[in-house]
Amino acid sequence: MPLLERVVLACKAAGLSDFLVVTGYKPKPMRSFLARLARKRSVDIDVVENPDWEKGNGTSLLACCRKLTEPFVLVMGDHLFEPELLAGLLRVDSEDDSCFLAIDRRTERVFDLRGATKVASRSGCITAIGKDLESYNGIDTGVFLLTPAIFQALAKAQAKGGYGLSDGIAELAAEGRMQAYDIGERFWLDVDTPRSLREAKRHLARQVDKPSEDGFIARYLNRPLSIRLSLLLAHTPVTPNTITLISFTIALLGAWLFTRQGYLPVLFAGVLIQGSSIIDGCDGEIARLKALGSRFGAFFDTLLDRYADLAIATGITYGFWLTHPEFWVWLAGIGALSGFLLTSYAKKEYQLRFQKPPPLSFLPRLAKRDLRLFVIFLGAVVGQPFFAMLGVGVISHLAVFWILVRGRRN
Repeated sequence: MPLLERVVLACKAAGLSDFLVVTGYKPKPMRSFLARLARKRSVDIDVVENPDWEKGNGTSLLACCRKLTEPFVLVMGDHLFEPELLAGLLRVDSEDDSCFLAIDRRTERVFDLRGATKVASRSGCITAIGKDLESYNGIDTGVFLLTPAIFQALAKAQAKGGYGLSDGIAELAAEGRMQAYDIGERFWLDVDTPRSLREAKRHLARQVDKPSEDGFIARYLNRPLSIRLSLLLAHTPVTPNTITLISFTIALLGAWLFTRQGYLPVLFAGVLIQGSSIIDGCDGEIARLKALGSRFGAFFDTLLDRYADLAIATGITYGFWLTHPEFWVWLAGIGALSGFLLTSYAKKEYQLRFQKPPPLSFLPRLAKRDLRLFVIFLGAVVGQPFFAMLGVGVISHLAVFWILVRGRRN
């Protein structure tokens, strides 16, 4: 995804929907790209061309002076930042017409400190700004909350030969009208070198993880593998829903192989089931990486997971019944399957009724789908998938009972 699209999405997540993009180098292809972006992300994007862009980025902001008559947000087109960073800045309460710059006071942790713009501040007011400051206590993140006063400051700076945005900010700081907003622990990154691009990709890869929701197997086995796969798939047109269908199809094939006789078909079935479990994590990861998540996608994934569980349990039960044609086999299989389905249903009902997810203690984590499929895979390895399924079925029923007890206490 282009950097600029990620910037727009971060701003949109913070509550903004109207954008003004300043172009300089090759404006025509940029206009076409921005028109597509506006349609794709349902935002309004106006374009301003700056013929003097080579002089400095201050000229790009000054080119917008006739279009911006009220306070506005200014962000850089090549900076990644958390939406919460901008949302916090938008909540700043100012009684006058002061402008704000979001600064990072974690100077020792800033990526590429040498190339960063340094900021000196005292009592919340910015006193100096520039890349070559020797004494500083913050770093410019490239996220601003400005008023039209910046345009007079930029014109004043350019009259002195200063064409950078920092020159205009320095003029406002000299008048005591530039304040610092501390971003705390929020993430940001200036992506303007190959090295910073690699760091950005590493950050995005970390963001697709869901440690608070993952079970034990997903956390320590499936997720490390699925993330690597997702980073490859992210460069293709494949959609999250397509990945959901692929995972479902593999699960169905594994379920069918469980009905075949012999160790090798059962072993291969277990491998397919575990592979399906790993790939099942990719749809959500791609959705987060490429901002393609949707309510339907989450619903579609959940629904196919339940159908896959039904197919797997049926295939294992039928395969075992072929060699043990007794009535109790089907009763046991139905009992295990009901545990799988009720675990998911109980968690959804708990969240619906009590408006919060059930606490993920040890027992509910044991009943999560990742560990269930992994145990069935191990059962297939030792040639006993049916009894492995019964074991996780019992655990599932215990988890349902635990969720019921927790609900009773609320």
